Amino acid sequence: MHKRHLLTALASAVALFVTGCGSDPAKDGSVNPLFNELLDRPDIETVQRDYLALLELVRNRLVSDLGLEPFVLDAEEPISGSACPGELSTVREAEVRHIAASRSPGNLADEDWPRAVELVTELAAEKGFTDPRTVVDRPGDHEVALYDPYGAELIFGTAKNTIVSLSTGCHLTSEAHRRGSPAPEEPLY
Repeated sequence: MHKRHLLTALASAVALFVTGCGSDPAKDGSVNPLFNELLDRPDIETVQRDYLALLELVRNRLVSDLGLEPFVLDAEEPISGSACPGELSTVREAEVRHIAASRSPGNLADEDWPRAVELVTELAAEKGFTDPRTVVDRPGDHEVALYDPYGAELIFGTAKNTIVSLSTGCHLTSEAHRRGSPAPEEPLY
């Protein structure tokens, strides 16, 4: 009986060794399937450039078509980055970028809100954003969110001021995208 336990233990040890100690590449940092998923997306610099141009177009059209005051940026640092959410956070060379809100002083009149949403939706659709989802809808206070296929979120709202902001979805850095594979692990010593 002792020999049977020894053989079972040995077989288990070999199985763990062969399978990499039970590791799951999607959870242990090597993340090739997730990296490859992100490789199918544009790189973060391309997305940032495209979305900055989209925001500029949206703001300019809201000013020219609806008579809003020019937009001003809310933050000293217009763009910040963060790790990707969820399981994509394990991809070391991927990030989300947050483009600070810009605001136009004053409220859009309730009767102008539908036209403004239509305009923003039409312009954002050219970059793959979906139909708007209502976040707030009450007299004098409106907000919608639009999403692209990669998880980017464009927020458009009006209350005391009229705001536009955007966060990208998760995208690889330009370098990782060009390389086409995860960077080798750095030695710890």
